[in-house]
Amino acid sequence: MEITTINQIREKRDSIREQIKSLNLKSFGSTTYGNENEYTFKGLIAGIDALLTDISTLTQYQNKFVKISTYNERNGIYSNLNRIDTYLQTPNNYISQFEALKVQIRAYNVRNISERQLEFEKEIEEVRKIKIELQQILVESKELNESIDEKNDSIEKKLETSTEKLTEIESELEKITERKDELIEQSETLETINDKLNSIKESASDNLEEITTSLTESKGNEKLITSFANKVQDREKKLDELEQNTNSNNEKLSEYIKERETILKQANELIESSKKALNYTTAEGISASFQEQYNNSNNWKIFGSWIFGAVICLLGTIALGIWILKTKDDNIGILIGRISLLPLPIIGAIFCANQYTKQKNIIEDYAYKMVLSKAIVGFSEQLKKNGTDGNEEYVHYIKTALIEIHKDPLRKREKTKQTETKDTNFKDLIEVAERIVKLTKVE
Repeated sequence: MEITTINQIREKRDSIREQIKSLNLKSFGSTTYGNENEYTFKGLIAGIDALLTDISTLTQYQNKFVKISTYNERNGIYSNLNRIDTYLQTPNNYISQFEALKVQIRAYNVRNISERQLEFEKEIEEVRKIKIELQQILVESKELNESIDEKNDSIEKKLETSTEKLTEIESELEKITERKDELIEQSETLETINDKLNSIKESASDNLEEITTSLTESKGNEKLITSFANKVQDREKKLDELEQNTNSNNEKLSEYIKERETILKQANELIESSKKALNYTTAEGISASFQEQYNNSNNWKIFGSWIFGAVICLLGTIALGIWILKTKDDNIGILIGRISLLPLPIIGAIFCANQYTKQKNIIEDYAYKMVLSKAIVGFSEQLKKNGTDGNEEYVHYIKTALIEIHKDPLRKREKTKQTETKDTNFKDLIEVAERIVKLTKVE
């Protein structure tokens, strides 16, 4: 037969025990309670737990409990337990009920009952099990602490290595920036040379007109001199002295004609050189095309989108990790399923990083080709004019420049071989440029 009051007492006992398990006793500190401040929160909880053990003994043997108690007494015990269950974390609200409950339970002399002794021995056994578990947890905590220390040392070493590599990268970037400034200065020098060539072309056109006029005049003078020479020959016998003077004038006139022919030849060479220079507009068009591609590729919105995507993926990875760590689900299948989600945002971050690197490579490739195409305009004619008879330097320069221009911006890049080849080609171009600058200074 079930007794309602005893069932109610059991339910309240179990409810109070569940609340005690979830309490954080440290948060209450050393605050005292009671009319004489004789209780601490820990002491109250320990006393309540002991009373619950006595009540468990009474309710376990409900027939005996019914014999030694009345309905009002059992209902009083239930009321006091209900008050304690409702205000467990605010002791001032149930101190009187707690003390009344102690008086009620003491009247039954539960602690001298043999069944109470058995219950007490069970509690002692539970305490021993908890002690063993705490000792095991302490050992595991020490091992975990040692493992954390080892991992911290490893992380510090990796951090030092990363710092050193970062320093090396920064130094290399500084060198690249210096080399870029040098190339910009050289391109400006080439533009100045191109302007000078245009001015020379205009001057050559003016000189050509003057030389043509002088040549026409010289031909007219030549006819007059020839006629005068014929007349002098007819009068040779009479005018020997005049003949000698005429011969001398003829020699000077021949030297004058040769000098004019030499000047005309040089003018024709300058005109030819100017025509060739005009043909270099094709190279300038290529340079303008590379300039446009460079401006289109060097867009902060493109970079920002890939960086933003990588950051979102990394934040997603961190959020998944925190979610997995805070989950207290004992189902291994669900835990493995959640862990398997981690590679997805990591792969997304890697993809965004690769796209960002590819965009940077495209920009650097177009900038490099733009400088090469501009260099062709100024360097080609100087190499033909001041190079060797076989034009080996000219051929090598054009071949090297075209090889670099024809490379695909999205090609696969091998760090070691590609860097060595690019550095070699770059050094060749710089050596040729330096030689041309020296030759133009000498001239």
